[in-house]
Amino acid sequence: MLDHLDEDLFHIKGSFGSNIYVVTSNGLTLIDAGFPVDLPWIHLGLRKLGTSPGDLDLIVATHYHGDHVGTVAGLKRRYDVRVAVHEEDIPYANGALPYERFEVDTSRLIFYTLLWPFFRYRCFDVDQSLREGEELDLLGGLEVIHTPGHTVGSICLYNRDKKILYSGDLVRNENGAMEGPPPQFTPDPGKAACSLEKIAELDFDTLLPGHGDPILSGAGDRFRTLYEEREIWPLSEQ
Repeated sequence: MLDHLDEDLFHIKGSFGSNIYVVTSNGLTLIDAGFPVDLPWIHLGLRKLGTSPGDLDLIVATHYHGDHVGTVAGLKRRYDVRVAVHEEDIPYANGALPYERFEVDTSRLIFYTLLWPFFRYRCFDVDQSLREGEELDLLGGLEVIHTPGHTVGSICLYNRDKKILYSGDLVRNENGAMEGPPPQFTPDPGKAACSLEKIAELDFDTLLPGHGDPILSGAGDRFRTLYEEREIWPLSEQ
């Protein structure tokens, strides 16, 4: 339910496998916020910390997809929580532009149609526009790294001193396999490949992905090996 990863850093695993990270330094912050049905897990996780959603100061979204911002509209409406999103994802988050369409196979289409009540997107206003190179005053400093491809405004967050990388959906670790973004939900594989190359230049040891188990040591070496062997999609198709 709630894992203590490091000083001032906690992890909540959402009901459909989306990761939610809680940072307790400089106020109370969520990095990504799961599906709409993950609100009870957020309540329970924060309760274990002796706090509640009403104490949240900020939600930072790595991108606007509903499995990362599904609880945001409700949290903003009830608790007036501030939300930060990269500037290029803002029009999608607030509904000015329609949610991007994806081509998925029939089985996946049936699955998502049946579960539409859980996945239904709820637009929200954004309070803070994020840009490449900006630093958030969290965990001693989290640098915003613009990594488009999965969405136009996808970001990673990087702590240079602690060598921590929040990778959103750019790098996942589902079932113990380090992977790139999901192909069926990544409209620009070329930009995603460039984003992976950009991340390969960073010196990180801990990987906190949007999906799959966090890797608390050796993540950078493991990623660079796969990167150099071009085994991570979409690098593998170049």
